[in-house]
Amino acid sequence: MEEYTSGNDKLHMAYTFDMLGPQFTAEHFRSKIRNFFTGAPNGWPCWAFSNHDVVRHVSRWLPHSTSSSAVARQAAAMLLCFRGTICLYQGEELGLPEADINFEELTDPPGIRFWPEYKGRDGCRTPIPWEPGEAPNGFTSGKPWLPVKLPHSVLNVASQDADPASTLNFYRRMIACRKAHDALVEGGMEFFSVGEPLLAFRRTHANGSLVCLFNLSAEPLQATITGEHAGLDPISEGAELARTRLRLGPNGFAILAEAAGSGHLEVKFSRRSKSKPSA
Repeated sequence: MEEYTSGNDKLHMAYTFDMLGPQFTAEHFRSKIRNFFTGAPNGWPCWAFSNHDVVRHVSRWLPHSTSSSAVARQAAAMLLCFRGTICLYQGEELGLPEADINFEELTDPPGIRFWPEYKGRDGCRTPIPWEPGEAPNGFTSGKPWLPVKLPHSVLNVASQDADPASTLNFYRRMIACRKAHDALVEGGMEFFSVGEPLLAFRRTHANGSLVCLFNLSAEPLQATITGEHAGLDPISEGAELARTRLRLGPNGFAILAEAAGSGHLEVKFSRRSKSKPSA
């Protein structure tokens, strides 16, 4: 990847497959990012959680969450805080899970050939549900190449667009948050040495640095934050900060801006919390 992206006469970036599998641990994400920038210090990555060849990440990572919407929102926040270019696959902004396609509905040759051991890639390739009501939800007036299933119909664009608390509108807010902070667009990235299931890192920039923390589990946890900061960014969810004590609920995440000229924040993972933080 470094060979393809280093210098000014090659590609701008290289797409990676490192985060398209079932692994959902702090060490997994931390090691993949560290390994890239260690092995390709002059290169530039493009990170993605889903694409047209793999099971949608909302379904892959659901065992580590209390709900599909919780893991969808946390995944969006985490991905958009990573250093690198971000690739969003159609439908993940709606929180679409993998569609359950029947054999007679398949179009993907490998799925047809190897059913049921391998069901192919059609489950992540179904149409976008644009409107409420019955399938195919405004995608076409005819019969689409692949069906729109009920779990996708209820996640249609129009309904989510009208709901301020929807996954779609969270993606919009998170993209705006990334654009608003130079640290998230251009800043360096430094990981904190904390245990599972907490993923914690700092994004550094001359115009301000951020500390990002993610609870990659369906259980609440508690961490200790020391140093001067501006409090929780409003984009944070499932997070409660009381002095130096940060509680993160299931799939909760927090973003804090370091106070200018006051030194770096320090993060320590202490123990799991028995109390559930407010949203």
